[in-house]
Amino acid sequence: MGNAILSAMSNNRRGLDLSSFPAEAGRQIEFVKLLGLRLIEQPWLAALWLGGSGAQGNADRWSSVDLHLLATSPAEMSLLPGRLGLLLDEALPAGWTSFRLQQTLHTPSLEGLTHARLPDAANRGAVYFRLLWIEPDELALHCTGHGARRLLWMADDLPAAQRALLQTPGVPLQKAEALAVQSALIGFWQPLTHLPAAINRQEHLAAVALLQQARTQLTDLVVALNGATRPPSPTRINSYLGPAQQDAFEKTLGQSDSLGESWIGQAVALIVLYRWYAPQLVEIHNLPYPAALEETVLALLSAEVSGWPARITTG
Repeated sequence: MGNAILSAMSNNRRGLDLSSFPAEAGRQIEFVKLLGLRLIEQPWLAALWLGGSGAQGNADRWSSVDLHLLATSPAEMSLLPGRLGLLLDEALPAGWTSFRLQQTLHTPSLEGLTHARLPDAANRGAVYFRLLWIEPDELALHCTGHGARRLLWMADDLPAAQRALLQTPGVPLQKAEALAVQSALIGFWQPLTHLPAAINRQEHLAAVALLQQARTQLTDLVVALNGATRPPSPTRINSYLGPAQQDAFEKTLGQSDSLGESWIGQAVALIVLYRWYAPQLVEIHNLPYPAALEETVLALLSAEVSGWPARITTG
């Protein structure tokens, strides 16, 4: 793959553009080649493209692969889970595991992992993949909600409007919406309402989970302040934050000798960041600040958690 284009056969059904992953991403390259060449032979496929990091141009050897499929008609949609499973079985002789088959709005999807064994795991298999398929009438809506795209193949008889849409790279990041920001402003406090119980019961594993929920909500708020919505990637956060923002969040991971003190320290650090960023979002999106909720949760923490600071100041 690298910068090469594989189009070995004259029949359009056999022409596949494989130019999206760097040369060191051997596992991803092999997966897209093995499955992609089989997909474009199928009469029910109208177009195939990459999303995620493969479309954004920042893929590496650890990237997952998002493949989007356009079916030729709505009648094909219900048949695709079984058909895709058979194609994966054929393309991946070492096997694969399905993590999730789901329907989100207009787009069904299948997530899984290709199997691998040592010593070949570094260059073959162990690829996390997601397949998404849609019908023609949903193409524009799907493209709007899934960011950047890189076309791999399309049928010669694809309608001009669909062809033009798929040949447009797409917007890498979606803009933040006021309703989502309002939800996160409130959602930040929800896990903190359970923190007194976790700390007092010495449920340290629960405390870690609760703090991470709050940290994730706050991270999304800061990305919204930067003007975007963070894609649902479990392995990329730094690139959506500024250097100072990243440093501030990493400081909320501090640990002390006492686990209970660690959870208090992390919660306080997150609240300090929230008080810095939330008012800016409230002003930008003309939203109500959840003052009563904040006051209530802080009162609960102060009353129920031994060692909670009497006052939290924002520098």
